[in-house]
Amino acid sequence: MAAMNRAMFRMRIRAGMEDEYRERHRAVWPEVEQALVRAGFSRYSIFAAGRELLAYFEAEDPAAAQAQLAEDPAMHRWWAWMEPVMGDPPADANSYREVYHLD
Repeated sequence: MAAMNRAMFRMRIRAGMEDEYRERHRAVWPEVEQALVRAGFSRYSIFAAGRELLAYFEAEDPAAAQAQLAEDPAMHRWWAWMEPVMGDPPADANSYREVYHLD
């Protein structure tokens, strides 16, 4: 099995939509979860602090996994459904680089 690499990115919830965001994630569509697996995502988690979100995942090649996910029709439907609750992404949304890890 190939080594998995860890990656993280930020997102933001629209003001006043925090509860709706959590509600929609209580029942993520099975085709979205399948798309994540097909793209190579593993151990995917999203953490919230107010409106700020941190998403963590593992993949052999995180950039390739994200690029493949961006081409998946199921994800395009999910993102369109989520658009009303999502705010503009932070300017540094994809700038996180791992500097320490403990297994």
